[in-house]
Formats: sequence, structure tokens, C-alpha cells
Amino acid sequence: MAVITLGLSEIKVGEASPTGIMPEAMTKIGKTYQNTCKIVQEAAEVTEHFEEGKAAPEVRKKRKKVPQITFSIMDADPQLLADFIGGTVTGTGDAAEWGYDGDEVVANKAISVIPEQGLQFDIPNGDIEAVIDADMSAQGIFLVNFTVTPLAVSSGKAIRAKKKAEPGS
Repeated sequence: MAVITLGLSEIKVGEASPTGIMPEAMTKIGKTYQNTCKIVQEAAEVTEHFEEGKAAPEVRKKRKKVPQITFSIMDADPQLLADFIGGTVTGTGDAAEWGYDGDEVVANKAISVIPEQGLQFDIPNGDIEAVIDADMSAQGIFLVNFTVTPLAVSSGKAIRAKKKAEPGS
């Protein structure tokens, strides 16, 4: 039976699990900017070995790459900036202020990409690279662009896909 995966419902994050177990408690990361969530796998690195004067390789070695997830969040607040770009937050509420000097370490996170229908993608231990992409014009918007790279886990696989659970099931 074919599974058609389309649309994005939400992206959830939780505490990373190097053991490979997805956390029970996950929260919506924020508002994903329209048409930015993509799961892309680059082509494998290929090494070929040839006999002198021959066009066809004798041996072809492939090193596959893990798929990465990219998306943009449009409702970043100081806490989201600190959690995913690095830095600290001082103050609370409307007085919250994000501070950043570039040497902060950002913790890995578990990520779940939940579509409107079809396959849900889970990464129990993801390295997140988040960067600011702000177009401060009248037609622009402040975005935080994410690239999530699945990291190895001690049990199971680095990235997984399963049929999305339907409500009430």
C-alpha cells in the first residue's frame, strides 16, 4: 500500500537521546515558515579505481550521507535564540534580552517532523546549526534557519520514518 507524505503539521523538539530512544515529552519548536521544511539526502561520495587505459572502473566505493532536515522558524524570541543559536537570556517576559558572543555550545536535540499525512521523521540525537536570516525590509521577516544533522545512536538508527499516527488511534 502506497504512503503519500505531504504537508507539514509541526516540528517538535525534545531532549536528545544518544541511546536512540525518542523522548516522550516533546514540544512544538515554533511557527515553521511556509514552504521551508525539507528533508534532503546528498548523493554519496564515490571513489572509483580504474585499470590503466580502461573506461569502466574495476571497483566503485560509495560513502552514503545521512539525510538532513532544514527549515525556518518565524517567531523567534530571546529564549529560542539562546536554545538553538547559543547565548544567554537575562530578564523575563517583555524585559527578556538575548546576549550572544559566539562561543556558546548548543545542546543536541531530538527532532520529530510531523506531516499532515504520511511518514513522520524522527531524529533521536540531532546536531542543530541555527543561524539568523533577517530581512528587515517592509516586506521581510526575521527568520532563524535550521539545519539538523542526525548523529549516530547506540541503539537503532540515526533517522527514522514511520506512518504518522492518526488522531484517536
